[in-house]
Amino acid sequence: MTARRLLFLDSHGLTAYHWQVGGPRAEATFASDPAGLEAFEDYLNQRHASLFYLLADVAEEGFQIEDVPYVHGSDRDEMLKRKLSQFFYGTPLSLAMSLGRAKTGRRDEKFLFAGLTGYAQFEPWLQTIRSTEAQLAGVYSVPFVLASQAGKLVDISKPVLLMTVTRAGLRQTFFDRGHLRFSRLTSMSTGMVGEVATACGAETRKIYQYLAGQRLIARDAPLQTRVLAHPKHFEIIGHRCETNAERQVQMMDLVAEAKKQGLKEVPGDSRSDTLLLHMLAKQTPDVQFAPAVERRPYRLWQTRLAINTVAGGILAASLIYTGMQIFAQAELSNTNGLLQAEVDLGKHRYNNMLKGLPPVSIGYDNLRVLTDRFEMLATRSAGPEPMLVHISKALNKLPAIDLTRLDWWIANQPNDGPTGGKAVTPAAAMQAASAGNGFAVVNLQAQLPVAMAGDHRSQLETVNAFAAMLRRPDIEVQIVTFPFETESGKSIRSTDATGLAGPPRFVLKLAGKL
Repeated sequence: MTARRLLFLDSHGLTAYHWQVGGPRAEATFASDPAGLEAFEDYLNQRHASLFYLLADVAEEGFQIEDVPYVHGSDRDEMLKRKLSQFFYGTPLSLAMSLGRAKTGRRDEKFLFAGLTGYAQFEPWLQTIRSTEAQLAGVYSVPFVLASQAGKLVDISKPVLLMTVTRAGLRQTFFDRGHLRFSRLTSMSTGMVGEVATACGAETRKIYQYLAGQRLIARDAPLQTRVLAHPKHFEIIGHRCETNAERQVQMMDLVAEAKKQGLKEVPGDSRSDTLLLHMLAKQTPDVQFAPAVERRPYRLWQTRLAINTVAGGILAASLIYTGMQIFAQAELSNTNGLLQAEVDLGKHRYNNMLKGLPPVSIGYDNLRVLTDRFEMLATRSAGPEPMLVHISKALNKLPAIDLTRLDWWIANQPNDGPTGGKAVTPAAAMQAASAGNGFAVVNLQAQLPVAMAGDHRSQLETVNAFAAMLRRPDIEVQIVTFPFETESGKSIRSTDATGLAGPPRFVLKLAGKL
């Protein structure tokens, strides 16, 4: 994890802290002279991978509150930049924080504009940070650190004045319903508890008059004042900064607040420097003063972190996917082994069954082909019924025709007889049937009435009409034998060998494709 270091800047110089979960630990103090700046440069170079947070506790900090038209996008940025240059000309350390929009009228947006006006105090330190390309996360001030914890420190339902003591002096920060309005720092020569108590009483009267003049509080109502101090100083501070018509003083336990914030080493006096630094590290304010050029190395660090995070996520996903594939491969290999064992067992049983069967004259391969052909024909053929139904319908339309004999069989070719024509191997027959070349063949023998024995024209027309009724796109019809001799060179007879006239007989052959 990237180390985080806190730089506390006040009028006495700059103190560097290394922050850990239990709180900040002081590492070095630097004076604002060439020797101190050189030592600070060495300090930054030795800790180049750390993130640095600069917390300023200075008196040269200005606040302005103004309502501006509500705009967004680039227009909003330009307007805020123009306002900041008007209020805090000569310093790049400024910010604008929105306090919300009005609920009536044009619904303008209220902004708190703040700036660190004593830029000369910051410039040498920022120059050193730039030269070493240290990763500066931002420049913050004590009032905005307190504002980030306002819900825990003050009553957000009413105006509150919060007084804190640091190495730089006594700071008075005014909140109106939880929103920061302004803050000022009163320097002290000794910082002793007696001086703090005296300054507390005197500064409260000044701030009360200022707030009442600005109509930020009601003139006749006492201002709720909270003093963050060590419990051992409650009596001294409370005696000199007591509740009166202007203020309603409430002491806040600095030790209890430090423990609540997770600070392991609680302060031994009323100075809250370490608590403020710890609060900055735990809950960094949303706004800061440093311009973009000062934070460029930090932005590059954020970009690298994002890329590394994405790459780490992709790597983790790849490892998980690889593990899942390895696990699936192991399961598949195990399943294949079980299936192969079952196949081997089946083959073994099959061979044992074949050994127990009586010998046959046909090979097992040809026998398998024949059985497959039989099963295929059984599934593909509907039997003789469709052909017989078709013939029956034609006979109903020609009642003069009497059916005398009918033979039905399956053949590879329409002209094959019931014996199968020329011999074919079972494999060839199976191949022909699979290709859809099989035929259902019907040999139909019928006769005409005796009265038509002498009328050859009627016989021919009747037979041709019957054949036409039977013929369909999927059924071939062939007249095998006519009721009379039609070959040239033979005499036309209507009697049999005994000289008696018999019923004219004819034969048709139907072949329907399976």
